[in-house]
Amino acid sequence: MTEAELAAKLTVLEDRLAIMELEGQYARTFDSRNGDAWAALFTPDGVYRARDATPEQGQYIAGRAALADFCTNATFEGIHLLHLPSISLNGNRATSRVHLEFLGWWQGDGTPVLRMVGYYDVEYARDGDRWLIADRVTTAMARENRTSWPYPQGTAFDSR
Repeated sequence: MTEAELAAKLTVLEDRLAIMELEGQYARTFDSRNGDAWAALFTPDGVYRARDATPEQGQYIAGRAALADFCTNATFEGIHLLHLPSISLNGNRATSRVHLEFLGWWQGDGTPVLRMVGYYDVEYARDGDRWLIADRVTTAMARENRTSWPYPQGTAFDSR
């Protein structure tokens, strides 16, 4: 193997690892509600959307300011459980599919708890020496909602 071939292989490995790290940062920053850091993972005109959303309807968030606001002010909390992305590299662009499970909850007694299983289709763009998310599309395959209440204080007989 020549030095040029070795260098090319090393670049591919570095790109794949950088995209995997980007996906880890995506989950950590969103789950901690760090809107500015989450939005900075996207290109300036980056998009987060549901599968059938358009700029006119559905969950379609475009641009870093709107992305930061969406993350920071989400009405729910949760945790992303992401699988390793299946990455296709093409020069300064890349795509992947990332399977996921998301567990989300809202504040307050008797509020819904969500479990969503699906995947992201993601387009990435290289920006200098780093990769950013250009477009991220969520496809939900299953959603389960349930209601949970906190452990009650006292006993059922206390109100007699």
